[in-house]
Amino acid sequence: MDNQIPLPTIQTFARSIYKEAAKYGFGQLDVIRLVNELMDCCTAAEDEAEVSSEPGKKLADLEGDFTRLPVRGERLIIRPYEAGSDYAQLRDWLSDKYGRHFVLSSTAAHSISMGALSSGDDIHLGMITTLEGKPIGALAYLDYDADQKRAELRKLIGDPASRGMGLAEEATQLWIAYGINALHLEKIYVSTLQTHINNIKLNEKIGFQVEGLLRDEVLIDGTRHDVLRMGYCKK
Repeated sequence: MDNQIPLPTIQTFARSIYKEAAKYGFGQLDVIRLVNELMDCCTAAEDEAEVSSEPGKKLADLEGDFTRLPVRGERLIIRPYEAGSDYAQLRDWLSDKYGRHFVLSSTAAHSISMGALSSGDDIHLGMITTLEGKPIGALAYLDYDADQKRAELRKLIGDPASRGMGLAEEATQLWIAYGINALHLEKIYVSTLQTHINNIKLNEKIGFQVEGLLRDEVLIDGTRHDVLRMGYCKK
């Protein structure tokens, strides 16, 4: 029997679909027709998804020293952020629509400045590179609380050519291993917009569980968005 999707995730997707349909002008009959079409789609071949459904390597299977940076995976290296050489690259990644959410605070609903991102006491920042050293993305722990042993994880594959290759999954696993072993984290959480379907799927695959839905939590370009809170607890 296939693993069932958690009910809060299904509720989040249903709310997202309904909100978009209502904005388009769907009536009750239209919604019923939409549901019927979705059921028909279940019998058709699924399009190839950006996030693979194949089981990936588990955190317990990772090998290496995760008590300090850099950490090395099969295809990636995560090294410390270097303000002098990495600032311009990170700034460019964060300037587009894809990267802007990396610095959007889920608690204050405003963007964290580049200066605070690279120098804040409660922020830990790492750069994702290929094995050859080419920077392709960034990772962060925001709101790091050493006493409570928790932090919010952010991930970004900034290089467009490196997206859709499963690199975000590997990078996130390495970053979690670093957070647990070096920062002694016991609780890691992510806050993602409900419309980021691939991101939600990736988080669940790694081991995050839905903890709650913050309705109309953030205002972006004049439109309010729900934020899905997902958590990972050290086992």
